[in-house]
Amino acid sequence: MTKRKLRKEVKSVIAVTSITLILLLSVALIRNIQPTNESDNGKYVMDSLLEPITPVANITETTNFTRPYTSDKVNIDKYFYDKEATSEQQEKSLIYYENTYLQNSGVVYSSDEDFDVVSVYDGTVLDIKQDDLLNTIVYVSHNASLTTIYYGLKDVAVKVNDTISQGQILGKSNINKFCPNKNSLLFEVNFDGKVINPESFYQMDINALN
Repeated sequence: MTKRKLRKEVKSVIAVTSITLILLLSVALIRNIQPTNESDNGKYVMDSLLEPITPVANITETTNFTRPYTSDKVNIDKYFYDKEATSEQQEKSLIYYENTYLQNSGVVYSSDEDFDVVSVYDGTVLDIKQDDLLNTIVYVSHNASLTTIYYGLKDVAVKVNDTISQGQILGKSNINKFCPNKNSLLFEVNFDGKVINPESFYQMDINALN
């Protein structure tokens, strides 16, 4: 068989065609990995390598307590009785009832109109009791050592064993026998079997009371 040689012109055409095909393939590959987004710090994200990432919102867990009311018309009627306080301060902490002065174990908050009583922190309703002097009493457990007690409520909105959140309404203030002229709430904090001053308690951290 006679061998035929390709002409130089044909060889040139084949060479050019091959180079063109190689260039087209290279461009196609580059496009597939070309960066589509540029982050603020100058780095690129390639669609072919990374899936879109959804940012996670920052979650801040509060460890501080709120007051047991939300109304700005509430004031302190009787302070917590502190044995180390001055005579003048102690006088403001005595509750007068049936010709007897009682040492206040919490703080009495009062207002000319009724107000919502709320939980100072997340917890569980431990107990609800009725009392002739203090009306309805709600006990909320926050951990094994900390219980807050809300005396003198009406229209109670929770029941025993309810899991409640900070700021949730427990009921409303009420008129009672030891504070007959105003709507009031006696709020008490019991930590490790002892009462502590609620006005100091609001500044504390739940982690310090475990």
